Amino acid sequence: MKLLIENVKWDAYLIFKYGIVTIAAIITALYCMSFIFIDTTGLEKVVSVLIFTDPVMYGFLFTSVMVLFEKDAHTHEVIAVTPLPVNYYILSKAIVFTLLALVSGLAIIVSAQPAYFQPLLLILAIVLSASLFVFVGIVGVSFVQNFNQFILIMPLVLGPACLPLLHYFDLVNSWMFYLIPTQACLILFSASVSITEIWQIIYALIYLIIWNFYAYKWAVKSYKKRIIKTDTYE
Repeated sequence: MKLLIENVKWDAYLIFKYGIVTIAAIITALYCMSFIFIDTTGLEKVVSVLIFTDPVMYGFLFTSVMVLFEKDAHTHEVIAVTPLPVNYYILSKAIVFTLLALVSGLAIIVSAQPAYFQPLLLILAIVLSASLFVFVGIVGVSFVQNFNQFILIMPLVLGPACLPLLHYFDLVNSWMFYLIPTQACLILFSASVSITEIWQIIYALIYLIIWNFYAYKWAVKSYKKRIIKTDTYE
């Protein structure tokens, strides 16, 4: 546990060093200032989607970029010969970027001042979504060697992940969207600012927990196999 805490502190330092916190603060400030001067009544879906983009961006994009930075700095070679377990490395990333998304999301929702607000559901939505995209980001970045290659694979991941937006905005209706985990994410974000059926909330919570579990396992395996290139490191 001490190793995990130390790694979380180190990752927190790195996101400051790489300017990720600054970028997040600027984006959050822009959203907040916009909502302060806009009546968000009737715009609950828009508010939900904007908050949803934080876990996607911080979890997938920034995690991947950070791993690539560490690859250039040969950090992974060092990790391979240190006592730090791979699961601590991955959990540390999930904790840091989830906290960043949580602070940003809560700031945005406070500025939006929705008439209906369920804070617990918002927190669960951000935590489960951000951690999922961190794990997916690590899996995705394990297949590339540099940022240019990463840009090429982004549409392959984010394209299918964004399909449930068609259902969310009532453009296309199909039960098949419920197979995509971002459908569950959107349901939870929507439930935090608007009345949602109980069965949908239960589905979203259970489905995201399951996806987080298997995505975490996949991230650990991918990191061992393709980044530090060993299947025996524990």
